[in-house]
Amino acid sequence: MATVPIADAMPIVRSALRNLLAEMGHQDVHEAADVPTALSLARQCNPQLVILEIALPGPGGLDLLRRLRARDSTQKVLVYSLQNPAHFAPLCFKAGASGFIGKHEDMPSLRKAIGDVVAGRGHFAREYMQPGGGSELESLTPREAAVLQLIAEGRSNLRIAEELRISFKTVSTYKAHLLEKLHVSSNVELAEIARRNGLVAGQEPAAGALTAEAIPTELGLLRNLVDAAPNPMFVRTTEGRLLFCNQKFLDYYRITAEEALGSGFAEARWFSQAVRETLPEGFARIVLEGVPLAVTTRVEIFGQARVMHYWMVPYRDSQGHACGVLGGLQDITDSEGQLVTLRDQLLAAEAQVRRQADFYEASLSELAGCIDALALHPATPGLSSLTGRLQRLGRLHQFQESARVPLAQACDLPAFISRCLIGYPQSLFGVQRIDTRRVWLDTEVFSDWMTTAIGLFRADSESPAMIHLDMRVRGQGQVQARLEMAGQAAVQSLIDLNHCQRVAEYLHGRFAHGYHEQHLAIELELTLPQAGSPGTNGEQL
Repeated sequence: MATVPIADAMPIVRSALRNLLAEMGHQDVHEAADVPTALSLARQCNPQLVILEIALPGPGGLDLLRRLRARDSTQKVLVYSLQNPAHFAPLCFKAGASGFIGKHEDMPSLRKAIGDVVAGRGHFAREYMQPGGGSELESLTPREAAVLQLIAEGRSNLRIAEELRISFKTVSTYKAHLLEKLHVSSNVELAEIARRNGLVAGQEPAAGALTAEAIPTELGLLRNLVDAAPNPMFVRTTEGRLLFCNQKFLDYYRITAEEALGSGFAEARWFSQAVRETLPEGFARIVLEGVPLAVTTRVEIFGQARVMHYWMVPYRDSQGHACGVLGGLQDITDSEGQLVTLRDQLLAAEAQVRRQADFYEASLSELAGCIDALALHPATPGLSSLTGRLQRLGRLHQFQESARVPLAQACDLPAFISRCLIGYPQSLFGVQRIDTRRVWLDTEVFSDWMTTAIGLFRADSESPAMIHLDMRVRGQGQVQARLEMAGQAAVQSLIDLNHCQRVAEYLHGRFAHGYHEQHLAIELELTLPQAGSPGTNGEQL
């Protein structure tokens, strides 16, 4: 004889199961109508079997199943449910259930399912467990399915977090996963998928003050979702008459429930007459074509200019027939004003940068002119260094202003670096690892970088700068080249360091440097396209 709690919201089902279990010799039977009661029973009586319905109030049966298995990984659970077995049998299996049987099955099948699970055997119909069945829900985890069910029931993120005992942030993460996995962009579409796949049990629509007529079940299931929405939302018939809406809709348009009930577009007095005349045609097109609409537009409401984001989604019944349209709106006038302010601030900042760049360029020209006016002998100590730095400052300005795309050439990088070092005998160049030699590179700009970088080190033959190159193929025709230099530092130059940094950025690379006493180490890392053999495609060395 086994101890068996039954978790099902319907008393008649619990009674029938109790009688069947008694016939099978299981007299210690307990009943629960919701998840908290079922969990409490499981803790108190350590059952050998739990029979549960997925469509339980609150977190739902899937979450109960997960909690039961987390409490005791050996717990035997038989799911006895009205939900579509093609969708939910695999989900329950993943969540750890021992078996799944639909309530449409006959009594002998149920008796066998109970016997199998009590005996330690699994009970899942083979036709529901085939992989690749194409179910919309087959990629979901049990927890994601539980979140989806609560979304479809109109629960807010806070309520979902409370019922599932998870953080508000975790709920948002699950919602993001659901939107991505199910390829939709809104809670409304998630609710539609849940309804279409039987995740929301056949419940009565929530009672409310704003119902124009008997509401189709499919539309009634949206009532909680509409009421919980943070923005104005509504549901209209396919003819455009308002079936129900939330209080935010009434407040925004300054109308009462009685005024809104059954109203059409002609009664939308908050819009101008011209807008009211165009609304029916656009609405009819949404219903006819069955394509959701989302639009941001400027419109006058009660004579005041507003910027609104409107959206409407056609809704269909279980036979695929259009039965209504769900819609909502968001007033983004204030946000639009902020964007205009930010845009003005950006334009002002760009003008300021332009003025600073002009001053920078004029200052360089003036300094160069002053040096030329001195008519110094070319061999004057320090003149060459000063002139070189002014030239590099000029090139930095050009990099800042120019939209020039790097002009890549195919080259043998180790050989090219060796040529750049001609005239610098105080440097020692070697390679650490070379998977390939030829890459596409803007050789003119890279040569400029090399000249500046080697100038950061002392020209001392007793302590030469050590230079190492590492080239590794990273796949997809990309080569990671890392050039390291180390040696005695020359007089520190912020201009030259900044030049190396900016040229590296121009080449889409990474530059780093570090000083330790008189020692300097720099590193340049580039990701470059791999080039073919020499002489092909007009390549140059």
